[in-house]
Amino acid sequence: MVPKRVLIKISGEAISGENDVFDSDIALKICNNIKNVIDSGILVSVVIGGGNIIRGRDFLNENIISRETADSIGMLATVMNGVLFRDIFKKIGVKSEVVSNLNLPFQIKNSDCFSVEKLISENKLLIFVGGVAYPYFSTDTISVIAALLSKCDIILKATKTKGIYDKDPEIFEDATFIEKLTYEQAIEKNIKIMDQTAFSMAVANKHIPIYVFSIKEENCFINAIDKTIKMSVVE
Repeated sequence: MVPKRVLIKISGEAISGENDVFDSDIALKICNNIKNVIDSGILVSVVIGGGNIIRGRDFLNENIISRETADSIGMLATVMNGVLFRDIFKKIGVKSEVVSNLNLPFQIKNSDCFSVEKLISENKLLIFVGGVAYPYFSTDTISVIAALLSKCDIILKATKTKGIYDKDPEIFEDATFIEKLTYEQAIEKNIKIMDQTAFSMAVANKHIPIYVFSIKEENCFINAIDKTIKMSVVE
């Protein structure tokens, strides 16, 4: 069944260059790939991480700042990426809005359910930034919340690997590829593709499926939609 709207989760690291926090060529390619999804008749919401700019949790090991401050830094990094993406989408002819639970300037709209519902009715691409506006939550959690708020049928999580593994394949050579599993299995096995809070929230809210795939593939988002029923889905 072809989804009507999808939530695309992109890590901040995916849009960084070798020596730059933000590679315009990479970001433009990603946005054009998302435009291909929209041109196919599917509406899109997006969550972008902030790890290309700064990862607040990296400071925690040094005991310099509190967890609350570290998470706040991470939330602000996602705001910067969201505003940059909005301008790229405008350049390529895609109508988009940046939405957040934070009270922000830069023409960022509030992401309460009523505001989001209005923007959905206008068929706009929505870019969710600023996390849930509270510390202790990751962009995985806001991805599930954003998917539910914007009535998405599936979450497409773009990663550096081809799908779900029992452990990080970039660290462990014996990592095993997992074709499909349930949320309950992901929680029980402590699968790290998303955090436990996000998994639990997805379980409590209609078991919205997640498809995990490599962002390095050509036209990766269209390909992911074509393959969603076949492999690497958590539901």
